[in-house]
Amino acid sequence: MHKTPDSLRSTGAVLTVAFSCALTACATSAPQSRPSATANCQPYENTQPICEFSNPEDLALVPGSSTLIVSEFGDFHGTQPGALVFYDYATQQRRTAYDGRDTRTPDQVWGDASCLAPPGEVFSPHGIDLSRRADGRWQLLVVQHGGRESVEFFELTGVVGYPRLIWRGCAIAPAKASLNSVAATDEGSIFVTNMQSTDSSWQDDMATPELASGRVYRWHSTTGFEELPGSRGVMPNGIAAKRDGSAIFVAYSGENRIKKLDGNSGAVLAEETVPAVDNVKWSADGSTLVAASFTGTQDSAVFAACTSSTVGVCPVDFAIVALAPATLATQILFENGAAPMGAGTVGLKVGSELFIGTFSGNRILRVDLGVEHE
Repeated sequence: MHKTPDSLRSTGAVLTVAFSCALTACATSAPQSRPSATANCQPYENTQPICEFSNPEDLALVPGSSTLIVSEFGDFHGTQPGALVFYDYATQQRRTAYDGRDTRTPDQVWGDASCLAPPGEVFSPHGIDLSRRADGRWQLLVVQHGGRESVEFFELTGVVGYPRLIWRGCAIAPAKASLNSVAATDEGSIFVTNMQSTDSSWQDDMATPELASGRVYRWHSTTGFEELPGSRGVMPNGIAAKRDGSAIFVAYSGENRIKKLDGNSGAVLAEETVPAVDNVKWSADGSTLVAASFTGTQDSAVFAACTSSTVGVCPVDFAIVALAPATLATQILFENGAAPMGAGTVGLKVGSELFIGTFSGNRILRVDLGVEHE
């Protein structure tokens, strides 16, 4: 695998500021236009936009199937509700998996013993992670902001046949936390990124990185949330974990870096520059990590305009990057500024295909990696 080229590295600082500003809605303006030839939902080169979503910020794959679990992002402050959606890309069928309207209390609790009430219709999902529990059942973890800052626990049933989600509890975030992404381990712990404290600002964190309020929390049912030593940094965003919890992979957006940390001590085991990096996920076969990176020259006004609920395509250039788990050496999987989608925040690699989601827009981009774009 080759290193990330200098053309990507050079855009990191400006995009970090722009992305940070967008999250805090510090500017507004009309979004720029993508090329007119790709401004619709028609196939383009090796890409096919699927325009059936609302801010499909994070993705997971139901094992052994062609069904995606899509997290439709509301907003960072929990003022806009969202939903979890099932989408079968073989049959092109979409259906709601969970939108908070199911108010039944669980017969089994997987989160905090005190969390017995579902989030309700203010449910606003963000980062998600699907894993298998020690008892063989499938667990979907969901960061959510509506009504409470929390990690919500769901059981995924019907993996073979008709999948559905059953709410199984939650873990309420520590005070002043602003969570983003989550990753589970086999022994029951979860790791979750706290992008920054609610009483801090991205400007403060970037001015004094050594005092940054961003960090990684580790949660277990027996201990609750505990800060992972050594994990503090500027805007920790996406996260993935080795199944045994021995190492985690954290995207520090404000530092333009992905770091591999020891899952116990927080010691840095490896790191790599990836500009304005967002989510980091395992490929469907678990062989490689995949990260999304904003790569363009768009300013904060363009990012902020993308928070509008009417945006179909957020005009922010991006790349999807593969990383070797051992060394974090990088290879660009996809980058095409003329593709009919912008602001990719997640890449899910399934065989020779790539599914790309975004924090802003009405589409997922399906990419055939076996075909080179022109």
